[in-house]
Amino acid sequence: MIKKHIREKGFEIKVDVKSAVPIYEQIKRGIKLMIISGYLKNGEPLLSIRELAAKLKVNPNTIIKVYYQLEAEGYIESRPGSMYKVKINQNKIKKDRYEFFKNETDDYIAKIVSMGYTPEEAIKEIKKYINKKGGKENDKD
Repeated sequence: MIKKHIREKGFEIKVDVKSAVPIYEQIKRGIKLMIISGYLKNGEPLLSIRELAAKLKVNPNTIIKVYYQLEAEGYIESRPGSMYKVKINQNKIKKDRYEFFKNETDDYIAKIVSMGYTPEEAIKEIKKYINKKGGKENDKD
């Protein structure tokens, strides 16, 4: 798999050129996730179209499309001089954050069920993983 990465504020936007998901959708999803996760704050400027296109090694028209759609969806706003800034609507963020969680969880659950995990086994493994990621090395269950 060929992947291009960009790190901004400890977050990655991944572009997989072999994915069935269009590149602009991958980039849009990455920026949207940065916003709903709180990595990008209200009023924070985004990279210029040219800067982001250069970092991701994509055509600037791709970034124009991404920014246009994010603006239409209410996640960013344009400023005079082609500057784009994050625009946060807390109600929208809360709803979209839940939708993202739900979609990712549905996909994950489908995968672990197909691997033969029982709900109990899956919960135990998830708890172990969360404890490990959170710095807690011991599982209490």
